[in-house]
Amino acid sequence: MAVAALIAGVITTVVTAIIRRSPSRATARATREGVLFVVSTRMWQRVLIRTVGIAVLSLGVILLLAAVFVRDPEIGMVIAGAAMLAGGILFLLLARGMKRMRLEVTPDSVWSFGLVRGPQQVPIAEVTALAPNPGDRFGGILALTGSKTRFGATRLMLGYPQLIDFLQQSRPDLPVPDGSWPLQGRQSPAR
Repeated sequence: MAVAALIAGVITTVVTAIIRRSPSRATARATREGVLFVVSTRMWQRVLIRTVGIAVLSLGVILLLAAVFVRDPEIGMVIAGAAMLAGGILFLLLARGMKRMRLEVTPDSVWSFGLVRGPQQVPIAEVTALAPNPGDRFGGILALTGSKTRFGATRLMLGYPQLIDFLQQSRPDLPVPDGSWPLQGRQSPAR
C-alpha cells in the first residue's frame, strides 16, 4: 500500500514538473469564427489512453481466442477476456472523447465541447461563481451558474493559463479559487 502511494506521489510530482516547463498554448483549431484561444487536453494524454486501450483490447481478444481453442476453458479466462475487451473499448472511446473535449473562448462566451455531448455556449455574464475542480488531483476550475456546472478545465490542459487570465479580465468580480492557478507562469497573487 505504501509503495502504491509512493508511486502515485512520484507520478504527480513528475507530471507537475513537466507541465511547468512545457508550452501552455493549445494547438487545437477552433471550429467557429471569433475564437480568441482554445483550451484542450494534451496530445500525450490522449495517445497514452489510446495505447493502453489498444493493449488491453488486444489482450482481451487473445484471452477470448485462447478460450475458444481450449477444450475445457476456464470460466475465469472467458470473464477476464470479456472484461479486458470491454475495458479496451472504453479506453478507446475515452481517448476519442478527450480529443473532442475542449473550450473555445470568444470575447463574450465560452463554447464547451464535452466528451460526448454537442457544443454548448456559455455567456460569460451568466457565470455566477468559480470553484476549484475537486475531481482532478492536479486541480482546475469550474464555472458555475448557481449550483450547475457550466464548464470546467484542469490545470493540465493547454490554454489553461489563458483561460484564467481571460476570466480575471472579463469577470474581475469572480475570484479565482486557491488550487486553480495555472501550473505555468505566475502563482496566486499575495493577499
